[in-house]
Amino acid sequence: MLKIFKKISQYATLLTGDFERIFKDFSPPPLPQIVLQILDRIAQPETTPADLAPLIEKDPALATQVLKLVNSAYFGLSRKISKIREATTLLGLKEIETLVLSYGVVRTLKDPEIEGFDLGIFWEDSLFRALFAREVARKKGFEPEEAFAGALLEDVALPVLLTDWYEAYRKVYETWQAHRNRPLHEIEREILSWDHAQAGAWVLRNWKLPDVLVCCVGLHPRSLSEIAELGFLESPISAVALASKLPSITNPGHLKEIREEAPLLGLSLETVTALAESVLENFEEIATCLGLEIRPPLQVVEALRGS
Repeated sequence: MLKIFKKISQYATLLTGDFERIFKDFSPPPLPQIVLQILDRIAQPETTPADLAPLIEKDPALATQVLKLVNSAYFGLSRKISKIREATTLLGLKEIETLVLSYGVVRTLKDPEIEGFDLGIFWEDSLFRALFAREVARKKGFEPEEAFAGALLEDVALPVLLTDWYEAYRKVYETWQAHRNRPLHEIEREILSWDHAQAGAWVLRNWKLPDVLVCCVGLHPRSLSEIAELGFLESPISAVALASKLPSITNPGHLKEIREEAPLLGLSLETVTALAESVLENFEEIATCLGLEIRPPLQVVEALRGS
């Protein structure tokens, strides 16, 4: 286990090494200060869930989301929880970390308001893949919350590139819009020599997020064969990579990648479909907990069912 942690740390550095030069005049949008404070506190080894309650209570909106999550059907508690301290104890550090990070990112990413880009669809795809990655991780015995966060953040750089860096990124975006059946990362590498996954890894590194999340984001376009060659198949990185192969709401019939990749994790298409169906049960409730008004991608699951 220590060996894979060391390898992840080394690879996280490789994924983000050139971006200090590429983006020397550009800074990623900062996470909310309260989010940074909570994440920093969680990183301290002696921290308990109850220690986070006073920090969470400083942000009424975040406190509301924590209570929504702990009282959701996802947890299925027999009584209503109204105190943040009790809620944090029931959730645990990993769940709190995932919720706080997700809450922060949802509030940090701005709508580029570029023709052809829909922020609602972006979040529908992202949350669906995150919930799917969590279920894959559970099935395979990986850390589910790392898989969820990695998949939710896998395309985090895209809204950033379409706002603060749009003039430099315009050619990539226009080419992608004209050829939507082509993977975005292939177009990016042809035109720019880097892709949004690497840029996303750099954003996460600047936010001082864990190396495993940096690798989840930076490696998500890779095939599972490549993930295996790197030694990361038995980790949340592979669950995120598989989730990224799910079709988008904008092209639900594009099932080729998920068909080819799922068996490399020992999953049949029937199992993939079952996991996707299970995700629908709590999709809207989890979306609400993150402050997102989005609908479950029923058309993607229907396409899986019919495949």
